[in-house]
Amino acid sequence: MTTPIRLISLTLISSFSIFTFLIKENNFNFKNSKQNEHPVADSLIYGIDLSHYQGDEIEYLNAKGTRLTFVICKATEGLTYTDPDFKTNWDMIDENGFVRGAYHFYHCADDPTQQANYFLSTIGKLDETGFPPIVDFEENSIDKSCNKASIQKNLLTFLKILEQKTGRRPILYTDTNIGNSQINSAAFANYTLWIADYNNGNQPDIPSVWKTKGWVIWQKNPNYNLDNYSNDYDVFNGSDVAFLKFLQKE
Repeated sequence: MTTPIRLISLTLISSFSIFTFLIKENNFNFKNSKQNEHPVADSLIYGIDLSHYQGDEIEYLNAKGTRLTFVICKATEGLTYTDPDFKTNWDMIDENGFVRGAYHFYHCADDPTQQANYFLSTIGKLDETGFPPIVDFEENSIDKSCNKASIQKNLLTFLKILEQKTGRRPILYTDTNIGNSQINSAAFANYTLWIADYNNGNQPDIPSVWKTKGWVIWQKNPNYNLDNYSNDYDVFNGSDVAFLKFLQKE
């Protein structure tokens, strides 16, 4: 079924205007809010990701009192594990005024369709003004029984299911080593890259598959100190306007 281009344009303009209003009403102040320890330039859009390892940290965070723009939390892992703090984190990220996202820790030995369904049933309907679904694929995702061919085939199946069922293109989190060695099919470049690369430079080292497309989120520091809690520090690749457009597009 096709939709007239004029209608699509009006819908996008309307949605973007509403989201911009919500950002202002919730005081998502990208540059001028309270100072916290901040390892890079103030103009960058940044956030943190957390799980039950951060305990009750989310209860003390509020978008009106921090420069954080977004918070991403762990939801599920494999076929049966739900982070014990997911429900609390998920609800309070929204209540405290942050743009929110949720991720699934992927396991190669588990059926990709079942993993996708488990993840989606746990997080429920995604916010139109939040992140698309996120999959965490790293060294501990690679179970000994898996080979590279099956890893790539099944992970792509998982990503396609997420996209089909949510209507949004998933984000894929990985590091450069795993990206180059295990998921180097060109098909992965269709998905947004969240790269883990801990360096003090201005750009991360990214896997070859994404050299042309580039990265969207950079996990730059695994030990970001925020109000005496240690967090992963994540930077968005662009301005506040680009951030809003990314959420609308994806």
